Amino acid sequence: MENIKKYWLIGLLVVIAISMGIVKIRYRNVTWENAYPSITPTAAPTSAPEINLDYPLWELLPYAGNGFIIDRYSEPQVLIIKTKSINRKAITEEINRWLLENKIATESYKLIFEKEL
Repeated sequence: MENIKKYWLIGLLVVIAISMGIVKIRYRNVTWENAYPSITPTAAPTSAPEINLDYPLWELLPYAGNGFIIDRYSEPQVLIIKTKSINRKAITEEINRWLLENKIATESYKLIFEKEL
């Protein structure tokens, strides 16, 4: 009884080895290449994000003006402006002119001002 308690792990491994041998003998004549059909990949069109639809000014950034820099979008139609001065009205007018030059509706854009260090 002490030997069974002492060598139980070896007994378990022997049972596993015997069951693996039985499975190998049972399936030795199966040709596995023909058992399952091969999967052939098909070409599918990929969809890349269209930056120009949501972010039409992406290629023109960063845009620097008199006392400010527009460096990025925070989300579609929201521009982040880093300013050095406090005259937001003049900066907003200059940004609106820039938007109109690039044929963008000024009312559709939201401007978020951040203090540049």
